[in-house]
Amino acid sequence: MNVSGDRINLWASPISETEEQKCQNAMSAVIEAMRARFGTDVTVIKQGSHRNRTNIRADSDVDIAVVYNESYFPDTSSLSAVDKALHEANTTAATYRFEQFKNDVHAELLKVFGAETVERKDKCIRVKGNSYRVNADVVPAFGHKRYRSFGNVEAEGIGFVTDRGVTTFSYPDQHYANGVSKNDATDRGYKPVVRILKHTRNEMIDKAIIEPDSMASFLIESLVWNIPHAHFRNQTRREDARAVALQIWSDMKDSDKAKNYAEVSDLKYLFHGDHTPTKAQAFMLQAWDYLAI
Repeated sequence: MNVSGDRINLWASPISETEEQKCQNAMSAVIEAMRARFGTDVTVIKQGSHRNRTNIRADSDVDIAVVYNESYFPDTSSLSAVDKALHEANTTAATYRFEQFKNDVHAELLKVFGAETVERKDKCIRVKGNSYRVNADVVPAFGHKRYRSFGNVEAEGIGFVTDRGVTTFSYPDQHYANGVSKNDATDRGYKPVVRILKHTRNEMIDKAIIEPDSMASFLIESLVWNIPHAHFRNQTRREDARAVALQIWSDMKDSDKAKNYAEVSDLKYLFHGDHTPTKAQAFMLQAWDYLAI
């Protein structure tokens, strides 16, 4: 598709200082609102592509988790029946339910920013941006602990329940640390390739080459994280991006390889359960072709 080398290098770069300031402004506004309402009962953390520095200008919304500190969601699925019984016997049910906490966060955001600016979605509450700040997707959450055995926490993250009733666990701190480690190990090549593939996706959507829901940003970031370091050490960023896309496409055709692909946190698999690699396979082949000279 004859994307110039200069354009690819621009795609590989982080967002501008102006755009970054708008992201910081959005963070500060939400933090101030949550601190005024909940004080030290919550921890407000930045997550998503902005925290991980894989965001691009067209998708530069900030993701903010407002985590209530006094309750958590346990994952006891790996425990034996005996350990589960011990856990339940030593755990007190929360009196402040997650649904109420989410409603309270929503109410406070409405009070501070106004109904015309706040939109409740299934997973988050969006505070719409303006000339001063970008959109902020605020995720009310409880802490999360994944147990290996009774009293032995294997991993800690956050958990939330969507308005449709789906419980989701994620590990933003581990995701961030592993992304930094991958970027360092690839001579600062990992994050630029993620940005290039996000820009490629957006341009292909604009040109109606692919559908708008063909590939999520989180999935791109996770797929690229699984690729061996050597693929990021070519002569140009174009070659890096094409080598990575081709390897992912090849791996997605092999179910045994695809099922071992993990999220960047390395705590959850990408293609277990109902999730399949079909979209990833198709997208990476199209991206490889689009980035050809």
